[in-house]
Amino acid sequence: MSEKGKAKDTAGASAQANLQVGYMHHAVIQSYYKELTNDSLEHAVDTLWANILPLYFTLSDGYGIEQQQRPWPGATKTRADFAIRYVKNGQTKKVCLIEDRRVKDESSDATWREALEQLTSCMKTARAGNPNPNDTMYGIATVGHYSRFYELVSTTLELRDYSRYDGSPLHFKDNEPEIDTILCYLIKLTSY
Repeated sequence: MSEKGKAKDTAGASAQANLQVGYMHHAVIQSYYKELTNDSLEHAVDTLWANILPLYFTLSDGYGIEQQQRPWPGATKTRADFAIRYVKNGQTKKVCLIEDRRVKDESSDATWREALEQLTSCMKTARAGNPNPNDTMYGIATVGHYSRFYELVSTTLELRDYSRYDGSPLHFKDNEPEIDTILCYLIKLTSY
Protein backbone atom coordinates (compact mmCIF):
# COMPACT_ATOMS: atom_id res chain seq x y z
CA MET A 1 0.00 0.00 0.00
CA SER A 2 1.33 3.46 -0.87
CA GLU A 3 2.09 6.07 1.79
CA LYS A 4 -0.89 8.05 0.51
CA GLY A 5 -3.14 4.99 0.91
CA LYS A 6 -1.85 4.39 4.45
CA ALA A 7 -2.51 7.99 5.38
CA LYS A 8 -6.04 7.73 3.99
CA ASP A 9 -6.68 4.52 5.97
CA THR A 10 -5.38 6.16 9.15
CA ALA A 11 -7.58 9.22 8.62
CA GLY A 12 -10.58 6.97 7.97
CA ALA A 13 -9.95 4.99 11.14
CA SER A 14 -9.61 8.22 13.10
CA ALA A 15 -12.88 9.54 11.67
CA GLN A 16 -14.63 6.28 12.59
CA ALA A 17 -13.29 6.49 16.13
CA ASN A 18 -14.72 9.99 16.41
CA LEU A 19 -18.16 8.67 15.41
CA GLN A 20 -18.39 6.35 18.40
CA VAL A 21 -21.21 7.14 20.77
CA GLY A 22 -20.74 7.45 24.50
CA TYR A 23 -17.64 7.71 26.60
CA MET A 24 -16.48 4.22 27.68
CA HIS A 25 -14.52 3.65 24.45
CA HIS A 26 -11.95 6.21 25.64
CA ALA A 27 -9.00 4.51 27.38
CA VAL A 28 -8.70 7.28 29.97
CA ILE A 29 -12.39 6.94 30.91
CA GLN A 30 -11.95 3.17 31.28
CA SER A 31 -8.94 3.76 33.51
CA TYR A 32 -10.78 6.22 35.77
CA TYR A 33 -13.80 3.90 35.86
CA LYS A 34 -11.58 1.07 37.17
CA GLU A 35 -10.50 3.36 40.02
CA LEU A 36 -14.05 3.37 41.40
CA THR A 37 -13.63 0.85 44.21
CA ASN A 38 -15.14 0.47 47.67
CA ASP A 39 -12.00 2.09 49.08
CA SER A 40 -12.04 5.11 46.76
CA LEU A 41 -13.09 8.54 47.94
CA GLU A 42 -15.51 10.96 46.24
CA HIS A 43 -12.52 12.33 44.34
CA ALA A 44 -12.52 9.20 42.13
CA VAL A 45 -16.13 9.91 41.08
CA ASP A 46 -15.23 13.58 40.52
CA THR A 47 -12.33 12.60 38.28
CA LEU A 48 -14.53 10.35 36.16
CA TRP A 49 -17.12 13.12 35.67
CA ALA A 50 -14.33 15.65 35.03
CA ASN A 51 -13.31 13.58 32.02
CA ILE A 52 -16.79 12.67 30.73
CA LEU A 53 -18.43 16.11 30.87
CA PRO A 54 -16.11 17.88 28.37
CA LEU A 55 -17.03 15.25 25.76
CA TYR A 56 -20.56 16.69 25.80
CA PHE A 57 -20.41 20.23 27.18
CA THR A 58 -17.69 21.75 25.00
CA LEU A 59 -16.05 25.16 25.11
CA SER A 60 -16.73 25.61 21.40
CA ASP A 61 -20.47 25.27 22.11
CA GLY A 62 -20.38 27.90 24.86
CA TYR A 63 -20.08 25.66 27.93
CA GLY A 64 -17.73 25.91 30.87
CA ILE A 65 -17.29 23.26 33.54
CA GLU A 66 -16.37 24.32 37.06
CA GLN A 67 -15.11 21.70 39.45
CA GLN A 68 -15.66 22.94 42.98
CA GLN A 69 -12.98 22.49 45.59
CA ARG A 70 -13.72 20.09 48.40
CA PRO A 71 -14.04 21.65 51.86
CA TRP A 72 -11.71 20.61 54.63
CA PRO A 73 -12.81 17.50 56.55
CA GLY A 74 -15.55 18.45 58.98
CA ALA A 75 -16.42 21.66 57.12
CA THR A 76 -19.92 22.09 55.73
CA LYS A 77 -20.14 21.61 51.99
CA THR A 78 -22.09 24.45 50.40
CA ARG A 79 -21.58 23.89 46.67
CA ALA A 80 -22.15 21.07 44.22
CA ASP A 81 -19.09 19.18 42.97
CA PHE A 82 -19.53 20.47 39.41
CA ALA A 83 -21.35 23.36 37.82
CA ILE A 84 -21.89 23.55 34.07
CA ARG A 85 -22.30 27.09 32.78
CA TYR A 86 -23.60 28.19 29.41
CA VAL A 87 -22.72 31.55 27.89
CA LYS A 88 -24.78 33.19 25.17
CA ASN A 89 -24.74 36.83 24.11
CA GLY A 90 -22.48 37.64 27.05
CA GLN A 91 -24.92 36.21 29.60
CA THR A 92 -23.69 33.37 31.81
CA LYS A 93 -26.03 30.97 33.53
CA LYS A 94 -25.61 27.72 35.43
CA VAL A 95 -27.55 25.01 33.64
CA CYS A 96 -26.54 21.80 35.44
CA LEU A 97 -25.05 20.89 38.81
CA ILE A 98 -23.55 17.55 39.82
CA GLU A 99 -23.24 16.16 43.35
CA ASP A 100 -21.05 13.07 44.04
CA ARG A 101 -20.71 10.51 46.83
CA ARG A 102 -18.40 7.52 47.46
CA VAL A 103 -18.71 4.05 45.94
CA LYS A 104 -19.06 2.34 49.33
CA ASP A 105 -22.36 4.19 49.89
CA GLU A 106 -24.09 3.02 46.69
CA SER A 107 -26.70 0.97 48.54
CA SER A 108 -27.33 3.55 51.28
CA ASP A 109 -30.73 5.23 50.99
CA ALA A 110 -29.53 7.84 53.49
CA THR A 111 -26.58 8.76 51.25
CA TRP A 112 -28.85 9.11 48.22
CA ARG A 113 -31.18 11.34 50.29
CA GLU A 114 -28.26 13.48 51.48
CA ALA A 115 -26.94 13.84 47.93
CA LEU A 116 -30.39 14.88 46.70
CA GLU A 117 -30.82 17.38 49.56
CA GLN A 118 -27.38 18.89 48.89
CA LEU A 119 -28.08 19.06 45.15
CA THR A 120 -31.50 20.66 45.73
CA SER A 121 -30.02 23.32 48.01
CA CYS A 122 -27.21 24.12 45.58
CA MET A 123 -29.56 24.27 42.61
CA LYS A 124 -31.97 26.65 44.34
CA THR A 125 -29.06 28.95 45.21
CA ALA A 126 -27.66 28.75 41.67
CA ARG A 127 -31.06 29.36 40.08
CA ALA A 128 -31.49 32.56 42.12
CA GLY A 129 -28.21 33.84 40.63
CA ASN A 130 -29.10 33.07 37.02
CA PRO A 131 -30.19 35.91 34.70
CA ASN A 132 -33.59 34.23 34.28
CA PRO A 133 -34.49 32.27 37.42
CA ASN A 134 -37.52 30.84 35.61
CA ASP A 135 -35.34 28.69 33.35
CA THR A 136 -35.35 24.98 34.16
CA MET A 137 -32.07 23.71 35.63
CA TYR A 138 -30.79 20.16 35.59
CA GLY A 139 -28.94 18.15 38.20
CA ILE A 140 -27.14 14.85 38.56
CA ALA A 141 -26.68 12.99 41.84
CA THR A 142 -24.00 10.32 41.65
CA VAL A 143 -23.18 7.74 44.30
CA GLY A 144 -20.23 5.62 43.20
CA HIS A 145 -21.00 3.93 39.87
CA TYR A 146 -24.62 5.15 39.73
CA SER A 147 -26.26 8.43 38.75
CA ARG A 148 -29.77 9.84 38.92
CA PHE A 149 -30.92 12.78 36.82
CA TYR A 150 -33.17 15.61 37.98
CA GLU A 151 -34.70 18.89 36.91
CA LEU A 152 -35.70 21.99 38.84
CA VAL A 153 -38.53 23.74 37.03
CA SER A 154 -39.50 27.34 37.67
CA THR A 155 -42.74 26.48 39.45
CA THR A 156 -41.20 24.33 42.20
CA LEU A 157 -38.59 24.40 44.93
CA GLU A 158 -38.00 20.65 44.86
CA LEU A 159 -36.17 18.54 42.32
CA ARG A 160 -38.11 16.01 40.31
CA ASP A 161 -36.86 13.17 38.15
CA TYR A 162 -35.66 14.33 34.76
CA SER A 163 -38.71 14.04 32.52
CA ARG A 164 -37.09 11.79 29.90
CA TYR A 165 -36.31 8.88 32.23
CA ASP A 166 -37.87 6.89 35.06
CA GLY A 167 -35.65 7.99 37.97
CA SER A 168 -33.82 4.71 38.47
CA PRO A 169 -30.07 4.78 39.20
CA LEU A 170 -28.05 4.45 35.99
CA HIS A 171 -24.67 2.69 36.04
CA PHE A 172 -21.76 4.51 34.34
CA LYS A 173 -20.78 1.45 32.28
CA ASP A 174 -23.86 -0.79 32.12
CA ASN A 175 -26.23 2.10 31.29
CA GLU A 176 -23.84 4.10 29.13
CA PRO A 177 -26.31 4.43 26.20
CA GLU A 178 -29.01 5.83 28.50
CA ILE A 179 -26.60 8.28 30.17
CA ASP A 180 -25.24 9.31 26.76
CA THR A 181 -28.78 10.00 25.53
CA ILE A 182 -29.63 12.08 28.61
CA LEU A 183 -26.43 14.13 28.36
CA CYS A 184 -27.12 14.79 24.66
CA TYR A 185 -30.66 15.94 25.51
CA LEU A 186 -29.31 18.22 28.24
CA ILE A 187 -27.18 19.95 25.62
CA LYS A 188 -30.25 20.52 23.44
CA LEU A 189 -32.31 21.77 26.38
CA THR A 190 -29.69 24.19 27.70
CA SER A 191 -28.19 25.69 24.54
CA TYR A 192 -30.89 28.21 23.73
